[in-house]
This record gives sequence, structure tokens and C-alpha cells, in this order.
Amino acid sequence: MNKDKLERLLQQYFNNTITDTDCIELLDYLRNNDPDEIAKTIDERLLTLEEGPEFNRFQAKKVLERIKSDSRFMRRGVEPEDAKPVNKWYRSWIRVAAILIFFSTVGFYFLFNRYHKIANQNDLAGTKSSQILPGSTKATLTLANGKVILLDSAADGMLTKSGRTVVNKAHNEGLVYNTLADNHQTATNTDTVYNTLTTPRGGEYKVKLPDGTNVWLNSSSSLSYPVEFAGNERHVKLTGEAYFEVAKNKDKPFYVCVNNVCVKVLGTHFNIAAYTDDAELTTTLLEGSVLITKNSQQRLLKPGQQAVVKNNADVINVSDASINQVMAWKNGYFVFNDDNINTIMKKLSRWYDVDVEYQGSFENQRFGGTFYRSKGITELLNNLEKIGKVHFKITGRRIIVMQ
Repeated sequence: MNKDKLERLLQQYFNNTITDTDCIELLDYLRNNDPDEIAKTIDERLLTLEEGPEFNRFQAKKVLERIKSDSRFMRRGVEPEDAKPVNKWYRSWIRVAAILIFFSTVGFYFLFNRYHKIANQNDLAGTKSSQILPGSTKATLTLANGKVILLDSAADGMLTKSGRTVVNKAHNEGLVYNTLADNHQTATNTDTVYNTLTTPRGGEYKVKLPDGTNVWLNSSSSLSYPVEFAGNERHVKLTGEAYFEVAKNKDKPFYVCVNNVCVKVLGTHFNIAAYTDDAELTTTLLEGSVLITKNSQQRLLKPGQQAVVKNNADVINVSDASINQVMAWKNGYFVFNDDNINTIMKKLSRWYDVDVEYQGSFENQRFGGTFYRSKGITELLNNLEKIGKVHFKITGRRIIVMQ
């Protein structure tokens, strides 16, 4: 069985759409092949994040039991004793089971339906997910003269030119700034010219700055930057969230400014989340080093660390980061890890461009899981209902969260 077919049959199995013939073939394959090899196959094709979600022994065992208890797992003509799991396989099957949970968010149904009461989904059942679509690649570019360009409807090619810098829209590459050689020309205007890239709710966009730095903007975010980095420093201003891969230049440090917090780098990969409706700014370092400064306070980050700065204080708290969770948005996922419903709905509001209303208190509830950002919101809300004591009602572009 090749990899594509294995993935397809696994998905159909957990969606309960698999045919009897295909199910027998799948279960025979799982029974007669090395679990480590199966896990490796799924790993290679499935996991695009830095690390997969973790599941404890009990959770993985439930998925394992589901597979092993399937009556079709017993081959015809084989004695029941021969069909029992071999003890030495147990730990390997735990790993396979954990990956299977990740494979499809539908897997959460099998994990939790014996321990949580499945919520009444009448409100969601009548709402088509196509009514609230996931976000997409869209943004606006505001030039120094105030002109606004709608990037999602603009044609590929050159959008504008400012001095020596040409701004292009490239297919699948977003905005690209190219600074031309001097050609013995002397600049007559020393004023710094800024452009601003802005994503709405339900939008994301990428830009390659004049120095070669790549920036990915999450929804409801804005980045202001010069069309040409002159002088001995590179400065940009951010609101919202962005992931940076800064072009290395030891003689020209790169600064990201967010209100009165400054992040200084020479060349590195990091993520900054600094939404105006959040109580804190979070900087997570993946590669290199960054220096966080707020007023008189400074902290230097190492790869894998995260700095959290409260808006109303100068204290900079540094801790180990969950890179998987931080980078989920850029990799096309939502990853929730013991998050409260307010935090989750804030992220959904930005990505699906919806308003949220609360009816009741949900302070003691926590949710976990991995979900595709490319899917409709209804499927995600259905899964949250199944794993917690929460209900949702969709009215237009408003989601009402109820007990």
C-alpha cells in the first residue's frame, strides 16, 4: 500500500466513510506491518509543524482500543488468540494512535465521546460552513502619498516605483521590493519614504523588504517600513502579529518597534504577537538572538525562548516557548493547548472575520486540539462543543458562545 492510499484510507476510517472492502484492507495492513514503519510513513507526509501534539498514555490507548476492537480487524480463519496485540507492539501502537488523532480533527470524537456529553448541535447543524469562510491572502498597501492599493485584486507585476525601489506583486510570493543599483545617480531627496502593508480580519500576506528580509503578516496586522533602508540601521513598525526572517547584516541592525517596546536583531527568525486588544506583547525566537528593550529593561533571548512584556509594566519575563503553538498560524493551523474560550474565540474572530458574543461564564474551561485554518468555522466549533461544556450559535457573522 503506498503512502497516498494509506493516508486516504486512514482519513476515511476516522470519518466513518470507508467501505467494508477498504476497511478490511486497511486493518489487515495495520495488523501485518511494523507499527514503527507505519508511524514513520505518516510522520513524513503529515506533520508540517515543528512538533506534533502530545497525547498521554491513556488518550492514545483509547484510539488503539478502537482499532483493535474493530471486528473487521480479525482475519478470517485466524484464531482469536493470534489476533491479540503483541505486548512488544504496545508502545509503538501508542505512537501510531497519537499520530492518528492528529491526522483528523474528527479523531477528537473518538477520544472524548465516552467522557463528555455531546452538545446539542441544532444551532450549528443548520448553518453551512460556506457562510463563514476561512481567511485568505489579502491586504492593502498604503503608499507614502496616501494612495491605497488592494493587493488581492491587483494584477501580478510592478505596482509602483519610488526612487530606486521597484515594488512588485509576485505570484505566491506576495510583495517584493527591489532596490536598483545607483548607476552613478545621486539621490536628491534624503527623506525616508514609508509604505504600510495592512491585513484585515480574515487576511494574511507576505512581503520581502528591500534588504531581503521576509515578513509574514497574520490577520488584523500592519507593518510600516521604508522603501529603502538608508543609514546604519533598519527600522520597521508593527501592530498585530508577524513572523520575521531577517536578512543578515552585522553592520546594519534590524529593529522592530511596537509602541515603546523595541526588538533588535542582526539576522534571525522570530515571531512577534502584539495586538492592540491583548494585554501583552510576546516575542518568540526560533533562530539567532534578539534583544528586547522596554524603557530601562533589557533581555536577550536564545533560540526556543519567549519574552512576554505586559503593556502596563516594564518587566520582561522570559521562558521556554512552545514553537509548535506559536508558529501554528503561519503553518496553516490553530493549535490550542489548555486555552480558555476567550483566547480561542479571539483568534477565530481575527481569522474568520466574525464578532463574538458571550452568554455565561467559561473561566474554568480549557480546550486543546489542532485544527486546520483552511477549513470552515462550523467544523471547528462542532469539535469544541464535543470536548467541552460550551455551545455556539451562528447569526450572520456573529457567533454567540453559550453554556
